[in-house]
Order: sequence, then C-alpha cells, then structure tokens
Amino acid sequence: MPAPAYPLPSSLPPLHLYRHLLRESSYLPPAFRATIALTIRDRFHRNRKHDARAKAHLSRALSALRGLRAANSGDKNAMAGLISKGFARTGSRRRELMAQFVKPQGPNDSRALEALLDRAASSSTAKGATGPAAGETACGAPQGSRKPRNVFFQKWDQPKLLQMLQSQKQHQKDTKGTTSWPGTAVKGTDEDQFVPKLNIWGNPPAESLVRAKRAHWWRRSADKIMPPLGKGEWDLLGRLSSGAQDRGEWAIPERRHSAKPLVAQGSLRAFDWEGYATKPAAVVEREQSRSRQRRSGRKDTGPYGGRERSQAASSRWFRRAYSRTWQLTPSVSQDPNTLRYSFAWGTAQSRLPAATKAQLEIFEGVDQRGHKLPAS
Repeated sequence: MPAPAYPLPSSLPPLHLYRHLLRESSYLPPAFRATIALTIRDRFHRNRKHDARAKAHLSRALSALRGLRAANSGDKNAMAGLISKGFARTGSRRRELMAQFVKPQGPNDSRALEALLDRAASSSTAKGATGPAAGETACGAPQGSRKPRNVFFQKWDQPKLLQMLQSQKQHQKDTKGTTSWPGTAVKGTDEDQFVPKLNIWGNPPAESLVRAKRAHWWRRSADKIMPPLGKGEWDLLGRLSSGAQDRGEWAIPERRHSAKPLVAQGSLRAFDWEGYATKPAAVVEREQSRSRQRRSGRKDTGPYGGRERSQAASSRWFRRAYSRTWQLTPSVSQDPNTLRYSFAWGTAQSRLPAATKAQLEIFEGVDQRGHKLPAS
C-alpha cells in the first residue's frame, strides 16, 4: 500500500489528531483493524473531559500516529507490533482477556456447590439483622486488624492457570526453532518455588512469608501467560497464516488518493533558513533521516538522501507474521463431563513440496528407519 502523501505536522490539535488516527487505522488489515480503532476511540472518549494528563496523552497519541503511518508505509516492526496488539498477545486487550481468564468458573460438582451455598448462608446469618457485633468491623474482621496482603492470587482459578502454564511450557519447547516468544519462557509450574523449607531458626516459615513468596511467583507467571482466543478468531488467525489475506474480505484496502488543489502551485518548497539559523542541522533534518522517514512522511531530496525504502510489506511476510502470532495463541475447550480444560496451539504450516515419483523410488524396499525389508 502506498505511504501517506503528506508530511506529518510536528503538532496537531486534539480533534485533528483523533481524525488522523482513525484515518490511518482504516488502512490496516481488516483482521485486526476493528481492535485498533476501538482502542483509539476508547482512549479518546475516556479522557475527553477533565484530563489532568492531557499533555502526556497527546504526546502518546502523536507517537501512536507515527507508528500507524510507519506500519502503513512498510515498516515491518511497526506492523508486527500492531498484529500482536490486535490479537491480544500484548497491550491492553491482553490484560482484558487475562482479567477474564483468571476468574474461577464456579464449583466443579454438586458437593462443591452445596459447600459454597452453606458458607454463604452461614456468613449472612452470622452478621444478623442488627449489623456487626461489638468489637468487629463491617467486614467481619476484628477492629484494629489489617487486611491481609498478597491475597490476589487466591481469587484466581489456580488449577486452570497451572494447566495453562504446563501446556505453554511444553509448546515453547516444541516451537523453539520456529518462533520467538515475548519476554522470558515458562520455566516451572511450582507455586512454592521461592518458599523456603525452614526459616533461620529452623521452624516452618510464617504464613505471611509463604503468601508473599507465592504472590511473587504468580505475578511473574501471569506476565508470561498467553490468554486464549475464541474459537472463531483462532481459526481466522490460522487461515491468515495460510494466505487468506490475499483474497476476499481480508485483503488490505488501497489508500484513497489525496486531494489536489485546483490552482497549480509552485513546486519549490520554501527553504527553512530560520530553523538552520537557530538550531543544529542534525535537529532540523532529524525527521528526514532514513530511520524516521516512514514515521514523519518527510523525505530527504538532497544528493545524499539515498534510494527510497520499500513502501509495502509483501504477502509472504504477512503469512509468516500471522503464522508466528498463531503459534503464540491457544484455544481452550472444556470437557462437559470431567470439566477438564484442553488447550490447542497454532502450528507452523509446512510448505515442503510433495516428493516426485523418481524421488520416492529411493525409498522402495526399506522401512521407516532405512533398514532393508526381507524379500517376500
């Protein structure tokens, strides 16, 4: 797709910046365009009024606009980052999916359900109609007692998360040579990895220490978990890794032609003598450098500008990028009888051609290990 035909101004009003972001997001691949556009709308509408950090937010929005322009202009690293955000491997959508994934799904059987109902009934009866008893707070804890720390992981579905970590650890070994995982790999699935056996006095560690060590392990492990996608989106990612973007509704849209003035204007651009007189040349020409041309839209027309960089990513690159993302993405299903979860991961698509008849003749008369078969 061609790059934007106009250079990006150094500063934009908030409304113009919002329109620029939505316009650039409309040229992204349709597979994840809606996710990026929804994030842009949510961020602007959330901070539309009474924004105490307006300057920082506008600076971040301008940086995001440069990233979108670079991705639409052929910057592969910028496009790969958007693919990762669009399919929830990084960014805000991954945090949203993780917040839903860690929640327990409810009791596993009727006994667990009855025990949960009994605990809820006993706790409501203990409070009574007159409120908390003397010497207790409204939450039922004794007055003066502090809320226990590092208890966030106790509200999570720990068996499901441990099963997810085990599946991801095995999949990382299987895809070690075909894809690179963000961050550090999953190395263990023992939540008591950092809990000491005994303290310095030879006694078992205190409950608060055990809880703090487990909380530290769960924080590190939760940052490594790749949350699963829905079955439909996971299948779409698999089709994209096989080349579905080259045809049909998933094809990348063409950029609309820019408006041209009715009256012809001079082709010579005014020389920025004031900038060169007040600033170093490196500062004035920074946006024209080869590494920033795709982000700013400016070009170095001088004799040392070099040849123009590629303005589009090939279909082959997109297939490989989607394939790498698919290998980082699981799909979860639950057995209705045993309520046990099973995880399916994306696999690398083999592009090896089928062997010809002449090549297959080499393996006639031998088994899979290359041993000669006995004569029949």
